[in-house]
Amino acid sequence: MPITFKIKGISLSNQIRFTPKPPTKDGLSPQSAGDSAYQIKTDFPSSTDGLYWIKNNNINGGTPFQIYADMTTAGGGWTLILQNNYTVWSEAEALLKHQTTPPTTLATVANGDDTQNYSIIGWADYIKSSPSGFQYMMDANTRGHYGGIWRANENYSFTGSVDYGQYISTGSVYFGSDVINGSSGFRQNITEIQKFPTDSGTWDYNDQGIEHRMPWYSVSSDFKIAQAIMTTTHDDSGAWWGTLISDNGWNPAPWQNDVGMGYPGIIWYWVR
Repeated sequence: MPITFKIKGISLSNQIRFTPKPPTKDGLSPQSAGDSAYQIKTDFPSSTDGLYWIKNNNINGGTPFQIYADMTTAGGGWTLILQNNYTVWSEAEALLKHQTTPPTTLATVANGDDTQNYSIIGWADYIKSSPSGFQYMMDANTRGHYGGIWRANENYSFTGSVDYGQYISTGSVYFGSDVINGSSGFRQNITEIQKFPTDSGTWDYNDQGIEHRMPWYSVSSDFKIAQAIMTTTHDDSGAWWGTLISDNGWNPAPWQNDVGMGYPGIIWYWVR
């Protein structure tokens, strides 16, 4: 409001404006919902693992919802987008399942039903920190094992799938000249940041395990890899290890047979 000063009979008017303080986006309540675990950790470095509220106009009708965040691993700021803790999923559930009720604590053993299964993969494109250059993390069986951290160097969608027409026209070149270990094929323009250990050592990219490829959504009636729904494999003739979600009776999906962790019981997928 205007404030008027009088000095020796002269009136001086001064407009004082108050700039509203931006809302605190610490994710501790719906009213202070953040954008992602990454934003919350960046702005509030002392944030710890657990549940946080986030909000995005493109997700959940713009209504704040809770996520589970890993605020510790490799600097933290990871939003959980998948906990696969039990066998059978539908293709729709792979993208959104129990999406507004994340696990309050992460699973520690394989479950006997799907109550701990959780996915917001369908929302992950709105949660990643940038269109390209974002990071994703996968681990299995126990946290920080049987997986790793990668950076995506292109604008890969978390729900991206094979372009069947291009696959037919280019043949095997579609997946790259080195379909397992390369960098120039389908979803292979990724940079490995860290490999997590196995229980007894290390692992390498393998057609009996994880391939050097950002997971893709295998749902096409023209090109579907066995019972895989979300997978890193290129193979359409049977070797579909390196799969995060299956639609038919695995424990919970075929993972890293090459290092003795074919059926890990639990698989996690994260974004920052």
